[in-house]
Amino acid sequence: MSIHDQRGGFERMGGDMCPHGNFKGSPCAACQQESQKKQPALQTIEQLMSKSKFKRLNPESATTQIEIEGKKFQIESIEDRESPALAEVQKLLIDTFGEEEVDPEEILRSAVAGETAWGTTDETKYKVYLIRNEQGEAVTAFAGDHLDLHGADNRPTGETMFMVAYAVTAQNARQGGLAREAYISAVMDAALEAQQNGKQLKFAAGECTFTSEKFWNSVGWKRAYAQSGDKKTYEELRYIQPALDFDEKTGEPAEDAGAVAEHFMVDSFGAETPDKNQIMQTIDAFYRWCNKWPRAAFESDEAFQKQNAYVAQIEEEFKNQLESSGQLIFLDAANREKARAAGVNITEHSAADQGHAGKEDF
Repeated sequence: MSIHDQRGGFERMGGDMCPHGNFKGSPCAACQQESQKKQPALQTIEQLMSKSKFKRLNPESATTQIEIEGKKFQIESIEDRESPALAEVQKLLIDTFGEEEVDPEEILRSAVAGETAWGTTDETKYKVYLIRNEQGEAVTAFAGDHLDLHGADNRPTGETMFMVAYAVTAQNARQGGLAREAYISAVMDAALEAQQNGKQLKFAAGECTFTSEKFWNSVGWKRAYAQSGDKKTYEELRYIQPALDFDEKTGEPAEDAGAVAEHFMVDSFGAETPDKNQIMQTIDAFYRWCNKWPRAAFESDEAFQKQNAYVAQIEEEFKNQLESSGQLIFLDAANREKARAAGVNITEHSAADQGHAGKEDF
């Protein structure tokens, strides 16, 4: 049974029969096709599971046991801010990135509850997935959020995207495919949540380090390139992550914080590739969630306005780059090299290849 049969919702369309005349609860091929069309991410998830090294005890559930070569792991979703498991997630983050690079545990707990650090309500709730080994030890943590895309009128369009915040795995379990399984669970839940709310999950995307491209390519993500000059010249979109910490008195970036170049990567789940407007909506969703602080965070209107203007300027620079360029293409590492071999000139966002990022942490 596919995840569409079990959780896609077509067997609950009202009355005793679906719109195609089949009794509710009975598989309906037409309804399943409609479900796949509305949520192409579900079809992508099935493809990822079919190629997985792991066997899922319940392929229809995001929280399930997975097994490989006799070893069993449990995927769980953390939705309660008081969950003791969040302390284990915090430890994984600190072990990977160092305490100075990780927000306090209370920030993590507030995000899971859909609250900001200043006590205001956030429009989204952090989704955290934890994988345990047979000994009950936390070995992989994966988190992100399901975000609405907004149109020019600042209203939700009915389309959504899943933004990945981080993926980490304990050092003794890295490179084994566990983060991939957590990603499958996260996107499965995001697609089903979108469907239940009458929306469509269009993309998964994130700010990616240069060392992690191999992993993201393996789940379908690609970098974005725009035509620059002739038809055989392309330049990677220059994505900038704004500062993540600010002076609450002035609205300026904190003394130890600053903008960082990252690689923007995206997956459209086998559907049509994103156009420029959708890319801009995705970037806007990033900045709304991660970077634009609420008024409650600052001591004055002036500081609030300065902080939001800072983020808006970085967003405007990205928009100008996008609008002044030509056709967009999306390439993984393998197809990028094939394009180069065919005579295509490709310029990378090399500023994002700096810093202290080491081998993939998952």
